[in-house]
Amino acid sequence: MPLDFITIDGLAILAVAIVAFVAVYYVLKVIKYLIVNSFIGLILLFTSNFVIGMLDLGFSVDINWVSILICALGGIPGVIIVILLGFLNVPLVPV
Repeated sequence: MPLDFITIDGLAILAVAIVAFVAVYYVLKVIKYLIVNSFIGLILLFTSNFVIGMLDLGFSVDINWVSILICALGGIPGVIIVILLGFLNVPLVPV
């Protein structure tokens, strides 16, 4: 038989390698999305803080580790939440 070198162990190793490759691909795809989302959120946080300070709109966006964490995890919706909480004078302080 020409396929005598194929064994059950070899097929199991091949199946595990394929599953591992697919899992790593999807994990890296999600991590790439999270990194881009975090970068955009943090850039928008600092930009909005600068613009609100320059226009003197009557409220401020506090930048501390809580607001940075919200923007890094939430991205654009996180920035909107931080700006709305700043507008409503809700302090973002750790408990």
